[in-house]
Amino acid sequence: MIGSWVMLIYQKLYGARYALRTMDIDFAVHIAHKRRQRRADLKQLITGLGFTDYLAAEGVQKFTGGGYEVEFIGQRSGGRNTGFLSVPEWNVTAIPLPFINILMDFSDVAELDGFTIRFPIPEAYFLHKLIIAWKRQSVAKRGKDLEQCTAIMQVIIDERLCQVAQAQRFGKETRRHITASCEAIGFPLHRIGLL
Repeated sequence: MIGSWVMLIYQKLYGARYALRTMDIDFAVHIAHKRRQRRADLKQLITGLGFTDYLAAEGVQKFTGGGYEVEFIGQRSGGRNTGFLSVPEWNVTAIPLPFINILMDFSDVAELDGFTIRFPIPEAYFLHKLIIAWKRQSVAKRGKDLEQCTAIMQVIIDERLCQVAQAQRFGKETRRHITASCEAIGFPLHRIGLL
């Protein structure tokens, strides 16, 4: 799980307070070798729970039910390609977005309400939101990203944040986005270790 719903996990595990305002549930998928055998049929599993699948823009597969929308997101490599990522080993398609690897590479697992859930550690989610906030065209979405950063910055462990940041190769534009986000929420840039 990688979207805003992880804020509920952070609230339960770390006491970070946030009022969730979305019905979209986002899951990250690692794109494996194209010829890999199917691990599980997520499409069948999700539709078996009462969701209806449909193809959204550019062939991206989504699921809707009970007022919720489920989508899968994978790491986009390279430039601004559009379309979708085929994930045959899970029988779904995913939206290609940049910097998703940060969320997948630095994750943890927790048992919550009888479910085992993999989620990004707060430091990875925080850094990811710092980056994408200024890539957003919507001012409202940018505000939501920065609001989430503010909600979890009290639980950030500097050593882990530096570890996440130093494992990345950021260009000048991305560093500018991180700086702008830190300034917007009053977070000391030196805590990230990118100076």
